[in-house]
Amino acid sequence: MKKLGIGFICGAIFFTGISAFASNLTADNKNYKLFINNKEQVLSEKPVSINGKVYLPVREVAEAVGYEVAFENGNIKLNSNRNDQKKEGSTSSDRNVKLQKIPITKKMKDVEVTVHAIRITESTTDFEVTIKNNTDNENITLDLPRTLVEANDNVAGKQSETVGISPVNPDFGNVTIKPKKEIHGWVSAKGLVEKNIDNLTFQLSLHGKSKKRTFTFHIDCKDMKFRTL
Repeated sequence: MKKLGIGFICGAIFFTGISAFASNLTADNKNYKLFINNKEQVLSEKPVSINGKVYLPVREVAEAVGYEVAFENGNIKLNSNRNDQKKEGSTSSDRNVKLQKIPITKKMKDVEVTVHAIRITESTTDFEVTIKNNTDNENITLDLPRTLVEANDNVAGKQSETVGISPVNPDFGNVTIKPKKEIHGWVSAKGLVEKNIDNLTFQLSLHGKSKKRTFTFHIDCKDMKFRTL
């Protein structure tokens, strides 16, 4: 058990109902695992128990179930990424996620990530990406331990498989992207057992000056020509 000042409490569990006037709270980190639809969600911050209640990092949990979190003008906003009704085209999982063909580009808070190609080997699942830092004053780094790859989500006759980051990432292992700069290279996750892939979900997290950005790509792999070494 450890004593935590109110500054840490507000920062770590900002979206909870903890009173801002509490002067001294006792918190205990818990090694609980979070499962969403029977699939483990790896969290960068451990759950915290305070006065018998367990608190989770809201941004990570919200993004895992299909919401974007924003703090604007003193307001906390959760915006759903879900489709209320089924749309035409490929989808992934019971969240009706729209699959896209690569190349795919996503933008968030003046940072842009493009996935150009995918390479499947015996030991790794590699994504060719370009990261553009369009901010004025933020250095951007990759939070590689939070990288997740899921294959064959909700594909009939195939088992869904999730892997984390590969221990070897020479292109992005210790890279800092300066403001108004970009970097191109390969992000490597661990290898997949199943090599016949219908879809891939690629989640990549970036750190900035005071912000975290998590980019999630839902990729349609049918008829895709994977890169080779």
